[in-house]
Amino acid sequence: MAATFIPINLTEPDYLTITEYERNFDLTYWRKYFGDGNWVASVYFSAIYVVCVFGGSILMQQRQPFKLNGLLTIWNVALAAMSVWAFSRCLPEFLHIMLGENGFHNSICEWKDHNHATAFWSFVLLLSKVIELGDTAFIVLRKQKLVFLHWYHHVTTLTSWWVMYSFYEPNQLWYIVMNSFVHSFMYTYYALRAMKVRVPKPIAMFITTIQLLQMVFGVIVNVYTIRTMYYIGTPADCPHRNWFGLKVSFAIYVPYTILFLKLFVDSYIIPKQVKPKKTD
Repeated sequence: MAATFIPINLTEPDYLTITEYERNFDLTYWRKYFGDGNWVASVYFSAIYVVCVFGGSILMQQRQPFKLNGLLTIWNVALAAMSVWAFSRCLPEFLHIMLGENGFHNSICEWKDHNHATAFWSFVLLLSKVIELGDTAFIVLRKQKLVFLHWYHHVTTLTSWWVMYSFYEPNQLWYIVMNSFVHSFMYTYYALRAMKVRVPKPIAMFITTIQLLQMVFGVIVNVYTIRTMYYIGTPADCPHRNWFGLKVSFAIYVPYTILFLKLFVDSYIIPKQVKPKKTD
């Protein structure tokens, strides 16, 4: 697998003030770094993660659960804050492109007016996929139910983001904006739960809904690419996308859509059976 390396020029937009650390981010270096095969570290992280998750679950079977509420609160507040800030730095470019001429098309097919802030924070989100593996440690140590969707999502998101970073396709702008938006709410919700704050059920339903919509839009942007490149136009009409990226995106977002739809249905559509009370 070799990336079709298309240089991306970063701009100094008039709609956003770029910080010095954002300006100093070397996008080309890191794209080449992952393109040289260093993305494989995500596979090692994932393998270690799976061993620790299921090995830890076995070790915890004969132990009392840890509470960890204080640490869990700090963990979720930190991830929520990072997600909110990343979203606020990446959203301006997304809106600038979407509200411009051929906005939807350009947001998927070409990197136009790509700025330093979005490039830097998308890289932070890329690295955060390793940190977020720690979410599962709290589930294991607190002896909560570990569902397939949870660990599968962590592993596949980490690996796919790292594999695709050297390709640096423009549709990734959709992914980083949607991901940081959803995580802003999700980790805030988890922080409140860790602090024993009773969160109304409609809030939980809203979060599951935007998670599902994230996956649906992930499919939509790739269906649009296929329609543009292979049915009504040519690959030149979507110059910054490639067949490998399409295959990875579909392999990720189609199963995600199915799994999150099942989660939504199981959580909010199908009524839970209430066990009858025992009588003497």
